Amino acid sequence: MPHHLSSDARGLILSCPACGTASRIAYANLDKAGRCGSCKADLPKPSAPVVIDDITTFQAMVANSPLPIVIDFWAPWCGPCKMMAPEFAKAATLAAGEAIFAKVNTDEQQAIASQFRIQGIPAFALLKGGKLIAQTAGFQSASNLLAWMRQA
Repeated sequence: MPHHLSSDARGLILSCPACGTASRIAYANLDKAGRCGSCKADLPKPSAPVVIDDITTFQAMVANSPLPIVIDFWAPWCGPCKMMAPEFAKAATLAAGEAIFAKVNTDEQQAIASQFRIQGIPAFALLKGGKLIAQTAGFQSASNLLAWMRQA
C-alpha cells in the first residue's frame, strides 16, 4: 500500500524529516514552504495522496487550497482502482508543490462521489479555486494523468 498523508478540517499533517514531529499545514498555505513546529526544519511539499475520510475535511481542502486538487474516486473492490493506486501515488510525487492529490473511497464517501456524479471508477476530478475544471475516468498512467491535469 502506498504511503498516504493525513488531513483534517484544518489542514494536511506532515511528518518532519528532521525530527519526526507531526506538523499541520493549513490548506490556505499549501503553496508556501512550511516549517516544523518543533525543530523549525523545512517541511517537504506534500508528495503523497491525501486520504479524504469525511466531507468536512474535503470541503475545507477544496475551499481553501491555493493549489489545484486532483481527486481519485476509487473503491477497495475495484481491480482497475488497485492497479491505478501506484500510478496515482507516482503522479502525486512528481507534482509535489504543483498540486494536491486526494483519494476518495466512493463506498465510504457516497455524498462526495454523488456531488461529482461518479458513475464508474476509477474516476478523476480536477478542481482549481474550489471549482470543478475537468473530469476523466479509467486507468491512467502517471504521465497521462499529469498531462491531463496540466492541460486542463
